Amino acid sequence: MSRRGIHPLLMGLDKTKRKPIEKKQVELSGYESAQRKRFLRSEAEESEQSKAA
Repeated sequence: MSRRGIHPLLMGLDKTKRKPIEKKQVELSGYESAQRKRFLRSEAEESEQSKAA
């Protein structure tokens, strides 16, 4: 599909680029559920993988 007939605003050119959201280090209280611990562990693994790539 050619871009010739598409209006620039429909392509999203009017939107400014977002700044990446900085993730803060989560402080654990010791009372986290097992599900929450698994979630936090998977988030940490994903961030490590994205840094490696």
